[in-house]
Amino acid sequence: MTLVLGLCFGFANAQEQSVSGTVSADGAPLPGVSVVVKGTQTGTVTDFDGLYTIKASSTDVLIFSYIGFATKEIAVSGKTSLNISLEEDASELDEVIVVGYGTQRKKELTGAVVQVKSEELAKTTTSDIGTALQGQIAGVNITSSSGQPGEEANILIRGFSSLLDGQNGPLYVVDGIPYNSDPQLSISEIESIDVLKDAASASIYGTRGAGGVILITTKQGKVGKMDIRVNSEYGVQDITSGTPLMSSYQLTYMDMLRGAQSSGKVQGGVNAEIHRNRSWFTNDTQLEDLILNDLAPIQNHSVNVSGGKDGLTYNFNASFYDQSGIMINSDYSRFNIRSNTQFTKGNWKIATGLTFKRDEKTLPNYGVFNKILEYKPFQPDIELGQTELTDVTEDDVDEPGGIGPIRALGGVARNLNTKEVRDGTSNGANIQIDFDATPSLKFTARGGANFSHDKGVRIIPRLDVYNTAGDLIPPNPWDISLIQTSVTDNNKLTFEGMMNYHKRFGKHDLNVLLVNSLEQTENEYFRAEKRDNADAAVTVFDGYTTGDLITSGGRDYTRTLIGYLGRIQYNYDGKYIFSGSIRRDGSSQFSPQNRWGWFPSASLGWNVSDEAFWEPIKETVNSFKIRVGYGTTGNDRFASYSNQAVVDLGQDYVFGSADVDPSLDSTTETPALGTTQERYANENVKWETSKERNLGVDLALFNGKLTFSNDVYVSEKKDLLFGVVNPPSTGVFGSNRSSILNIGDMRNTGHEMALKFNHYGKKGFNWNMGLTYAKNVNLVTKTSPNNPVIFLDNSYISQRGPQELVSVIREGYEAAAFFLRETDGIIKTEEELEAYREIDPAASLGQLRYVDQLTVDTDNDGIPDAGDGKIDQDDKVYKGSGSEDFNMGFNFGANYKGVDFSMNWYGSQGAEVMNGSKAYAYQSGTHADIYYSWTTVNPTSDIPYYDGSPNTNSYRDASDYFLEDGSFIRLRNISLGYTFPSKLSDKMKIAKLRFYVQAQNVFTITNYSGFDPEVGNNGFSSRGIDQGTYPVTSQYKVGLQLQF
Repeated sequence: MTLVLGLCFGFANAQEQSVSGTVSADGAPLPGVSVVVKGTQTGTVTDFDGLYTIKASSTDVLIFSYIGFATKEIAVSGKTSLNISLEEDASELDEVIVVGYGTQRKKELTGAVVQVKSEELAKTTTSDIGTALQGQIAGVNITSSSGQPGEEANILIRGFSSLLDGQNGPLYVVDGIPYNSDPQLSISEIESIDVLKDAASASIYGTRGAGGVILITTKQGKVGKMDIRVNSEYGVQDITSGTPLMSSYQLTYMDMLRGAQSSGKVQGGVNAEIHRNRSWFTNDTQLEDLILNDLAPIQNHSVNVSGGKDGLTYNFNASFYDQSGIMINSDYSRFNIRSNTQFTKGNWKIATGLTFKRDEKTLPNYGVFNKILEYKPFQPDIELGQTELTDVTEDDVDEPGGIGPIRALGGVARNLNTKEVRDGTSNGANIQIDFDATPSLKFTARGGANFSHDKGVRIIPRLDVYNTAGDLIPPNPWDISLIQTSVTDNNKLTFEGMMNYHKRFGKHDLNVLLVNSLEQTENEYFRAEKRDNADAAVTVFDGYTTGDLITSGGRDYTRTLIGYLGRIQYNYDGKYIFSGSIRRDGSSQFSPQNRWGWFPSASLGWNVSDEAFWEPIKETVNSFKIRVGYGTTGNDRFASYSNQAVVDLGQDYVFGSADVDPSLDSTTETPALGTTQERYANENVKWETSKERNLGVDLALFNGKLTFSNDVYVSEKKDLLFGVVNPPSTGVFGSNRSSILNIGDMRNTGHEMALKFNHYGKKGFNWNMGLTYAKNVNLVTKTSPNNPVIFLDNSYISQRGPQELVSVIREGYEAAAFFLRETDGIIKTEEELEAYREIDPAASLGQLRYVDQLTVDTDNDGIPDAGDGKIDQDDKVYKGSGSEDFNMGFNFGANYKGVDFSMNWYGSQGAEVMNGSKAYAYQSGTHADIYYSWTTVNPTSDIPYYDGSPNTNSYRDASDYFLEDGSFIRLRNISLGYTFPSKLSDKMKIAKLRFYVQAQNVFTITNYSGFDPEVGNNGFSSRGIDQGTYPVTSQYKVGLQLQF
């Protein structure tokens, strides 16, 4: 509708004429200067020689602007020739920065707030906002821990804010409407992103600001003729590394050697395999060729239409993003539409926004990537979509020991053919009404609604396996075919009422804000599942059996948040600045006695460079500001109704059971409907709170060419929430076995620096560079006396082995610290074996040797000085974590006569990575290292012996043998573009024509031997643990940008 209105707008213009001239600086022509007719979108840019020509009426005013130079407005006054000279200016200090519930000039900021403009975001094309911000903001750690199409980057602002998995991410606010997760906007919709890093800035959002706040401003229309911008991009993806595996020959040799060592026979354990599967000896299957796709395509297209006239402006954006996965059964596509309008009449202003999103995502079965590591190359080929495997063994179906490996083969085939398809739609609308009651007093009402519907279908297909006699080999019970359908509806309503009073009294500037906020979210979920498909060709519910093999479940909850906010901002003569706020939030997540929380903040700023004593150096050091702030934030993002006991219906009671009365016939047992308590409630659960102190300085030198920011902070996290597992004796199990408790405290201490330099050449060669540095030290300062050490549920490194947990929450260490068995080489001689059997009587040659740590105090001096003679949980020691010591980012850009170049580097130092992919391949007996492992014929090797079992003592998960340095330096993004001269594009009736090539993640320097050292998520239980997740891809793209 907005687009139709835009196309129908007509504009009355005075008689136009051609105005031309030269724009220069210090006598040298200045190319690339923007020349715009004021109040319109009519514009052009100067060419390589600083020349311009534009259509304008005799009464128009022309605006000349260029980065790093003061903007000039010149009246045409009937002239046809205007030559203009621009002067350098530290204009960055006058930039308008978006803060919570308002804007401020950068000079007046008292908090740690960073802005990224649309021009910087456009350098990276991605499906999520986080990836576009990588390496650009100090203190904002962004990791692409999965290459799964459509997967969001994980964002940590100033370290962990919570111990709850998946709840460390920031709050997103789009045009004033809050979202708890990435709103999945197209980059082409966004005008700017402002990140509130410190609590003094984020506390204005109270209970949701603990993880920081990302404020997104979408594009709005401007008065002038219609402006159309089109961007089209296409590319391919690839992965460049992998886990080395043995060939068929090497595997066979090692099987024979292992069998010879265990049986004393030359043929060893291979004889049975030769007899059972004769064709396998000629196979050389590479499952990687089946699972991975070479040069998977990726494309992104967008169109933006904007314009307007006095009193009414519009902006319309449509975009399409499509990414095929480099792994089977994985892809993502999304279609976004956004329409923004603004209507102004007298003292009233009404802004509206309408959005629509449709996306579809296909996911492979979890752990499918690990099948590459598990599958042996002498096993037969598998084809996607096949419904049966024939002639795979000569064993009879009555030989369960013999058909075990064949059953496993069928399980692998089912896994590869399993997929899940999720598709969803989202519709949103928001409106903001502003009324200027007086020049100083404004009232605002803002409302938003978002309705989303998501459906998921997961299918594990039927796949039958036959021996050479044509007999069906029954699958393992857990490999049975399955169809599962789920539907989620999420409806969210937001309303805010605001009153803002802004008044200047001489040198005094006062701004007072009052806000009332209400937010309600309704979520409804339903899932149904049927198993045992009767016909592999039928994959709908009716094609599956019924009876006991059908299950269903669901949930329906409502969350409500009410907030009241007051803020005062004051500055005297632009030198001395104060900002203070207090917010009171009430959340339905808590019981009535703990429902409300207070979140105050205060910050001060001093523009030292505005003092008289600064004048002698102000021409060089243009700006120097000191900032200090204190703020509190909270967190209520955890499972709903955790403060209440949840009761569920079920046929869990049996009356007339033979187990109760032996005289009764067991065939008459009848389950009776009853209720059970699913989990234990904690009505005393209360807010997580974060109290942060921040000290910062900002500098600008050489007319704003060089800027520098430096911040240090200490953030104390109190009453941290965590799901503590109840013992089995309580009767709760599965997903309900944990209760949410406030278990402890945590501290983040950090240092951030950002340096930027812009050089504006007189002859058209401009370049800029930016450097960021961030260090965050995390420490758990308190844990519950009842739970002093908590092993994190998801912190196993491999699904193949014993799945030991490696990450803990423990006082005195960072969250998710690795506690592992320390290794001391392998047992190579009989003497070493005899000595080690004092600790482990079952030890054998070639086995890893674990250190018996000092845990016994023999002389009663309070200091352990001896081992306890066994290897157990007490021998696990601290071995670092997946959290880095520090990270750095480097950005560089340059342009000259239409050619533009940019690149972004990112480095991380000090993180440890548990190489789960390596462990999985070791435990599967396929890793190339095993060919060179210790054996009786290779007794000097430092690689432990593989005894044929994934649970071998040498390959246990929780040891430092699989721990590696995860430090890396990566070229995240590099692009080269060319904007055609206006003389050429004007002939094609195009205002701007640019062609570019771009590459992402193309070069990495690291000692890590796995696919990618950048692993983990915005929780922490699996941070720094490579569990064989979807690898991050390299991307190569070409694109075209048009402006009309």
